[in-house]
Amino acid sequence: MRYLIQRGLRGLVEIDGPWENGRGRHGVNRLYLNPELRPVNGETGESPESSLEPRVLSLDIETDPRARRLLSIALHGCGVSEVLLFCPEGYSCPEDAQGFSSERELLRAFARRVRELDPDILTGWSVIDFDLSVLASMAERFGVSLELGRGPGELRLRPGRGPRAQTQVSLPGRLVLDGPHLLRGAFVRLERYSLDFAAREILGEGKVQADDPDRVEDDKGAEILRLFTDDRRTFVDYNRTDARLALEILERLGLIRLAMQRSRLTGLPMDRVSGSIAAFDSLYLSRLSRRGVVAPTVRGWGEEMEEGLSTGGHVLEPLPGLWERVLTFDFKSLYPSLIRTFQIDPLGYLPDGAGAGGDAILAPNGAAFRRPREGEKSILPALLDQLFPRREAAQKAGDKVADQAIKILMNSFYGVLGTPACRFSNPALANAITGFGREILLWSKAWFEAAGHRVLYGDTDSLFVLSEARSDAEALDLGARLAAELNRELSRHVDETWGVASRLELQLERLYLKLLLPATRGSTASGGAAVGARKRYAGLVSREGAGGEPTSEVVFVGMEAVRRDWTDLARRVQRELYDRLFSERPVEDYLRRTTARLRAGELDRELVYRKALRKDLAAYTSTSPPHVAAARKASGTWGRGRLIAYVQTQAGPEPAAERTSAIDHEHYLEKQVRPIAEPVLDLLGLEFKKVVGDDRQLDLF
Repeated sequence: MRYLIQRGLRGLVEIDGPWENGRGRHGVNRLYLNPELRPVNGETGESPESSLEPRVLSLDIETDPRARRLLSIALHGCGVSEVLLFCPEGYSCPEDAQGFSSERELLRAFARRVRELDPDILTGWSVIDFDLSVLASMAERFGVSLELGRGPGELRLRPGRGPRAQTQVSLPGRLVLDGPHLLRGAFVRLERYSLDFAAREILGEGKVQADDPDRVEDDKGAEILRLFTDDRRTFVDYNRTDARLALEILERLGLIRLAMQRSRLTGLPMDRVSGSIAAFDSLYLSRLSRRGVVAPTVRGWGEEMEEGLSTGGHVLEPLPGLWERVLTFDFKSLYPSLIRTFQIDPLGYLPDGAGAGGDAILAPNGAAFRRPREGEKSILPALLDQLFPRREAAQKAGDKVADQAIKILMNSFYGVLGTPACRFSNPALANAITGFGREILLWSKAWFEAAGHRVLYGDTDSLFVLSEARSDAEALDLGARLAAELNRELSRHVDETWGVASRLELQLERLYLKLLLPATRGSTASGGAAVGARKRYAGLVSREGAGGEPTSEVVFVGMEAVRRDWTDLARRVQRELYDRLFSERPVEDYLRRTTARLRAGELDRELVYRKALRKDLAAYTSTSPPHVAAARKASGTWGRGRLIAYVQTQAGPEPAAERTSAIDHEHYLEKQVRPIAEPVLDLLGLEFKKVVGDDRQLDLF
């Protein structure tokens, strides 16, 4: 990696020099002798990776519930879609599968087939931690050499360091990219990351035998074993479909190309591009070296850096209520823009405020940064000066993948500077960024208010401003005009206050036709003024429909409708209630019908809670949260990271698939429906108990 960093080699390499014929040994046709390696098109040139189409092969294995018997291996990609099937004596083999009489022969055929298809990339769903780990274990047990690469050497896996580190895979000449890991690394947010759920959300198609969300893993394994024994035709389709869906998800979202783009930007291998600290090192170290400066080690820098924790973005107190025609403004790439504007840079940082009395740029937290001389640029701002126009070019070209790759990289810089694991980490730098962000946010709020506009809420890089316009078109025109005026005034303010050119740009992000800023639960119980809930709101926006006609949509941020720890019932009820609120339709009959159906047991499938274990089950000693209590009643082994699906019953929490007691419907009415309904009912002047028909108190007077 150091060799690559110092030579500016990023993803694509040009090789030149004398070579001899490798004669195809271990898949090698050319053997170069001390060649020269050069970067392709330089660091800032256009990247030709869009013309490269890597050969990608998706694999999926099926085993018995304990992963001790190998039942089949499906391969999809590189022009094939096939299933290698274990067919012991007495078992049939469907026509479109390849049967093998032993698991040993099945493993050998798999290794041979991978080498024949010769993919650049192997992928699958949890392919590293499950499929390849199980195959490696079985190969060792059966004495099979699992050579899947282009060069000599067997598949090797080693655990990653740290609680969240991914298992590392060594496969000569090929990359292994895991589906869920790519999704998370690209910040694709899903409620659940199971293959069936992801496929239904992204492709609109699920497994052949759809996952029952109420089943525990052992039950799924038992169902697979039943299909293998009794319905081998469906079993083969099931296995083949899993391999196909995994690849189609990555293709639909462009995640392979995104990994290539990020590799090209950072110089990291495609299977490591989500490592933001490694990416920062790769980019910063090469530039530091050119200036004749030696980088600190992590420990050495940590001993010298200032004490303290990094602070987050500034949040304004929301004004709770239901508002009409609210303009939301957003600073474009705020933190990267602050770094560019105020020359925030590890090398340019002046410890202990050195130079504060001279020409340094002073941050609100007291940190001081060297002001570059004419013709000179600080490293990190200069790097961002290159990335910003590249992202704008990608946006103009409609290249969403390149746009996303650059956005992820730029937005990672602030977090890296505040992370102790990074050699350049320093709370003073991170707090300088957030301190400037707070100053800019508060200045902008004051500017809007001085212009006669009410600011309802603000969070880090955004402001919610009441337009008081008489039409949607008038509100949008006002928003565009205000953004332009503020940018001009802000540039003047930054120049006069800090003597630097502003790189900050406020843009009109959205018009909410209606916006609800809810009050914090219980804040009005004592009769005082309502306190707004931060980072929680719902609003009605206008969008262009499929036929080009305008349509409306309710957008939720931080609300229960978009949170996994609430039941499907709560999420559905909240969406319906807010849709009715914004469209001025009555809610009473809907809530009464929902309550009656809940108590009658008609909505039981929507009452499942889902929560992951943060540690192994045995490690919970002092507390026993509901999901832990349910896991202890479930069959199978439950370790850290496992998602437990449970319901609340008359006997307490129980696993959804193994429930033995009656469901406690009143619990769901009080803990799921009521908290969702009351913010809406309060606005309408209604009481929950009266609406659902539970107001049975006797009149004492």
